[in-house]
Amino acid sequence: MNVLISTSIQPYANGSRLNNKIHYFKWLICIISFCLLFSGCASFSDRPIRRHKVKLNEGQVSKLSGTYQLFPDLAYKKNGIAETLRYQPIIERFHHYISKQKIDFKASENLTVDVRVMDNNQISFNFKKDSIIVDSITLSAKLQSRGLLLLGNKYVEFHGVPYILGGSKSEKTRIGLASDGGLILNHAYDSSGALLLFIGVGVSYDSAYHFKRIK
Repeated sequence: MNVLISTSIQPYANGSRLNNKIHYFKWLICIISFCLLFSGCASFSDRPIRRHKVKLNEGQVSKLSGTYQLFPDLAYKKNGIAETLRYQPIIERFHHYISKQKIDFKASENLTVDVRVMDNNQISFNFKKDSIIVDSITLSAKLQSRGLLLLGNKYVEFHGVPYILGGSKSEKTRIGLASDGGLILNHAYDSSGALLLFIGVGVSYDSAYHFKRIK
């Protein structure tokens, strides 16, 4: 008796492995995109401001309320030194980091910002020129364990599939109280791109400035 046994299952096996690889690749893309979506790439470093900031708790956040000069007088360096600015920086930075809008300010003008911490985890910024409000922004705020307020205007943007075929841009801002009563503004920015997991050219920075309190 002749018995015919077929062992022709290789095409099915190859197709199954291919489907598994495609499924795994899709999951990898989803996981990477999900992690980046909720974390962002921009990151803060406490080292430049550690010796100069006051670590605020929930009952002290109101100490940030006050009126400050709109242009910074000190820049905090990576080594923790507060360096006097010997040139007039672009003072639009404070306003732009808060509002994401563009207003042309001049260093020769009488420019201030009123900061008010409110009870509902919000904070307002009134930008003034000669005591006249030229812009007003209210943001949510969250107190970090490091004693600074993380503002609710965090920005994350993706192009294509991040770190696979595309890139991302992110930025975030936090403020804190300086030991001399001034205001610390810390802004982190990152822009990066990649092609099939090979990281491409990008730009990132973490800058921190001191703003003198007027009242």
